[in-house]
Amino acid sequence: MEVADLSVAIERKAIRHCYIRVTSPGGAVRVSAGPAYSDTAIRALVESRLPWIRAQRERLQRREEAMPAEPVLSDGARVVFRGAVHSLRIVPGRGNGGVRCVDGELQMRTAPESDEATRRQLLERFYRREAKARLPALIARWEPIMGVQVKESRVRRMKTLWGSCNPPARRIWLNLDLIRYPDTCFEYVLVHEMVHLLERGHNARFYGFMDRFLPDWRARRARLNGGCLD
Repeated sequence: MEVADLSVAIERKAIRHCYIRVTSPGGAVRVSAGPAYSDTAIRALVESRLPWIRAQRERLQRREEAMPAEPVLSDGARVVFRGAVHSLRIVPGRGNGGVRCVDGELQMRTAPESDEATRRQLLERFYRREAKARLPALIARWEPIMGVQVKESRVRRMKTLWGSCNPPARRIWLNLDLIRYPDTCFEYVLVHEMVHLLERGHNARFYGFMDRFLPDWRARRARLNGGCLD
């Protein structure tokens, strides 16, 4: 479906409502719609959300432009971790392999003949382990300050969000890519999602909580939107 200057992909599902998503790469616009929504109704909904859609596409474009290109994971490659560039050192080894950070250097133990896909899996496993390891202490720090309790936290690949919160389940998910950003950005997104345990919407009450708990959250958000390197 063409709406204004946008190409909109429509997926029919057995759902009651209609949802609009803007996904990366490229800011593709996708609509999931239940059987009660005609094409005319979908078009009207998309037209009513055009300002939001364009804002989301611009935000994604800025994020994609700020993210450094993925390097080929060869010995000496420059890899981003926690807001800084680290040199990658390939350490010949057998077995499952792995990555560790030693004196500012990322050491990847893998077979010398390992391919790019294998090395990317090892790096992602390292990123995931490091991101998950950061969560318990941060959550434990902020729970008594905010007067909330997180029942479950996870790290996952997310295309369009830095994090998400399910208030009834008290579950928080963070985007795996956050481990590439400075620690202040990681903490900002976590606090943002934890505030949703107090207020679901992005309204004056929500931002009042943000101002109280994390007064410099705007600077952290700007840092996050500006790219992962300090």
